[in-house]
Amino acid sequence: MNQGKMAVTIVVVLVVTGLLWTYFHCAPLSSCPWSKTLVDKTPNKVTLTFYGAYDTKNNWAGVINAFRAQERIDRNLDVTVVYTQLNKYNYEDLIYDSLVNKKGPNIFMMFNSWLPKYEARITEMPETIMTMDQFEKNFVPVTMDDLTVTNASTGVSKIYSLPLYVDTPALYYNKDMLYNAEIVHTPTTWPEFADDVEKLTILDSNGKIKRSGAAFGGSKYVNRSQDIVMMMVMQNNMKSSDTSGNLVSFRTEESARAVKLYTDYANSANRFYSWDYDSQIYSIDAFIEGKAAMSINYSYDIMTIDEKTRGSLNYGTAPVPQKYADFKANYANYWSPVVAKGADCAKEKGTVVDCEALAWDFVSFAAKPDNARIYLNSTQRPAANLTLVEEQMGEVGSKLAPFAEQTLTAKSWSNANNKKSDAVLLNMIETIITTDKEKKATIYEAMKLAKDNIKELN
Repeated sequence: MNQGKMAVTIVVVLVVTGLLWTYFHCAPLSSCPWSKTLVDKTPNKVTLTFYGAYDTKNNWAGVINAFRAQERIDRNLDVTVVYTQLNKYNYEDLIYDSLVNKKGPNIFMMFNSWLPKYEARITEMPETIMTMDQFEKNFVPVTMDDLTVTNASTGVSKIYSLPLYVDTPALYYNKDMLYNAEIVHTPTTWPEFADDVEKLTILDSNGKIKRSGAAFGGSKYVNRSQDIVMMMVMQNNMKSSDTSGNLVSFRTEESARAVKLYTDYANSANRFYSWDYDSQIYSIDAFIEGKAAMSINYSYDIMTIDEKTRGSLNYGTAPVPQKYADFKANYANYWSPVVAKGADCAKEKGTVVDCEALAWDFVSFAAKPDNARIYLNSTQRPAANLTLVEEQMGEVGSKLAPFAEQTLTAKSWSNANNKKSDAVLLNMIETIITTDKEKKATIYEAMKLAKDNIKELN
């Protein structure tokens, strides 16, 4: 090739290359067009807000990070889920204010009895995520009652949350104290519980309690005493024909017997007397300090006890005593993530995304067994997913196993205004066990007052 032709060829190549670079909008001497492809694949940034009352940021970090990585792969989105732990004492007020003023959040943790109150302010799960049949096959039964709604006229059902855990009160016991009293097996019925409490309680010469067989029978100083009483009411009503389907109905004699049985433990005239009304010690502290041999608490108290005792207390957990072996009832108490209606999310300019749909993607992602396991390992709570429940039940020697077992027979009630009902039920217990004659009420008087203040008890 002569020099003229070579020069022409070089000019043509340069012109064509320049045109191509211009077409792809590339800077001179850059690595385009390949670099343009890489720029196009940079994930678009989106931020979801998430509020809770009891979980910490660390509890959710593993699930949030896994979701972010998955969204990068699936949809080329860089999704940041910002979890904020709000003050538990005014949590509902903060949530309600945020929803009313449309200030977010995209997701928040809802108490298991709140759905009737918040149904209009949260979105139902898209049908593409899970059917009602799949929900029923995947989660413990009580969640079907708490987190789904079926229209009586049309028969159409809606799912409003996918739960990660369900908690119930179980029996905590000091192994050394039970063995020293020659009690080999934990009580499975309330008569057995009463017998064991009698054996374990130690009184001084004045009849005052030195060591309680169980931190049981009190009101404000017994952790979640109102839940324990309602659990016993549910158990007693499991075979009652006078409840009209309401397990917490106070109209039955069985309910009165349950309330009497609980409060009798604070009556010094009973053989199983184990709770001094004048005692100022909290039930969990009494158990930790060796002043009570047994206590009934939720699973989250495992962490509390282990942290305070640094693992030095030789204790175990067991299923709570039952009224009927073939009709068990355990009291459900849990929080579950829901998606707020109409909440916007922060997104990079030019990014098109449905914030509600993305929030539901996170909730459904978190509820999948592998991801729920990350959350449960962090929080040490009993699972709501049946596959994980079976796993936890099979963990020999695990303090969480009894709680997992109890999720299968957990029950709940229409307790939408739980703050009010807590106060009313605590007052009911207090007026029965008080030593102040002017404030004291009979069981029937106290129950009537509670029933008058909480319509769901009728």
